[in-house]
Amino acid sequence: MNLCEQTQGTPRKSPSEDDLVALAQFRSDLRRFLAFSEQVAADHGVTVQWYQALLVVRTFQGAKHISVGELAEQLMIRDHSAAELVSRLAQAKLVRRKTDPTDRRRSLVVITRAGDRRLSELAAVHLKKLRDTRGALLNFFRTATGAQ
Repeated sequence: MNLCEQTQGTPRKSPSEDDLVALAQFRSDLRRFLAFSEQVAADHGVTVQWYQALLVVRTFQGAKHISVGELAEQLMIRDHSAAELVSRLAQAKLVRRKTDPTDRRRSLVVITRAGDRRLSELAAVHLKKLRDTRGALLNFFRTATGAQ
């Protein structure tokens, strides 16, 4: 099911002016956060995609090892793109490949100590930014859900 199919069949009500303002503000805040994230990642010598991949690899199903295909699905990229991403991360010694013991055709991705350290540094900065801007997100959800 794609994203468009998920909203089909949902009764549509015209958004109020407050709803539109809240959406515009949320979009702006989200774009600012994404720009911030790109800059922080660059300052730490990685791309945002590398950071996102490290986050997924580290947290996938309770830190169970993730396959390249599952990583592709989580990042919403093609399998061959995920394989290339893993190769770049492995070359940087942030992850390593491991053969799946139950299916030797499958490659699993494991975060290294260096990858874990880099992820911790990045996550700490991202979490601080989110905590500092928490009010903007809470305001959006209050407006969107009609909560006061």
